[in-house]
Amino acid sequence: MTRARIVAATANLMQRRPLRELRVAEIGQMAAVSSSTFYLYFESVAEAGLAVVEEVQQATPELMALLATEWTADNVMAKAKAFVQAYMAVWDTHHALLRIRNFVADEGDKRFHDVRRRAVEPIHLALQEKIEALQADLPPDQRLDPPSTASVVLAMLERTAALVRLPSAHKATRPRQIETTAFLLASALMGGMPRDVKNARKSPAKPAGQQRPARRRARQAEDGTTGA
Repeated sequence: MTRARIVAATANLMQRRPLRELRVAEIGQMAAVSSSTFYLYFESVAEAGLAVVEEVQQATPELMALLATEWTADNVMAKAKAFVQAYMAVWDTHHALLRIRNFVADEGDKRFHDVRRRAVEPIHLALQEKIEALQADLPPDQRLDPPSTASVVLAMLERTAALVRLPSAHKATRPRQIETTAFLLASALMGGMPRDVKNARKSPAKPAGQQRPARRRARQAEDGTTGA
């Protein structure tokens, strides 16, 4: 119970300020424990922060259920978009804690790095399976390496999830960023442009009677005819 109160107080403060700015005394005050009691459970504020981020579930049941469904060349874009939206939702819920976890990990704290790796490991493995399955029909020399591709995809998702919450100097919108991220995810899984995107972008040729007026007039001039 006491440990849980300390972890909850630390999580509350981490929502407001960087971990490095937190002090044992203020955590203890919020948790209604003394500093000496704090040290019975944690050696430092960083260790208490580590306990907080260990509780954040990134491979949620929704994400894993989506990855367990069948992804094909014909539905990969729709599946990728649903996946990106669900992934962003996790970040919307835990953005402050995930941002601190990643910042401390990037500074070289192996404990936080290991927590981040374990949090996304189920997603990483599931993405590798999708890459192998969706690129099975490609020639071997055209297939992407599944572990490397999954790592790059997750790095892209992680960074995008953090940035999409911030104001854009270039008027980028969240829906468009999600659409672009889904396209890049689907392309990486397929090893090329998704089939459903290709089909959507194909425009049927216009019948001869529906040619643009300017082009029709130019041809009439060359033939010496008029539209009358």
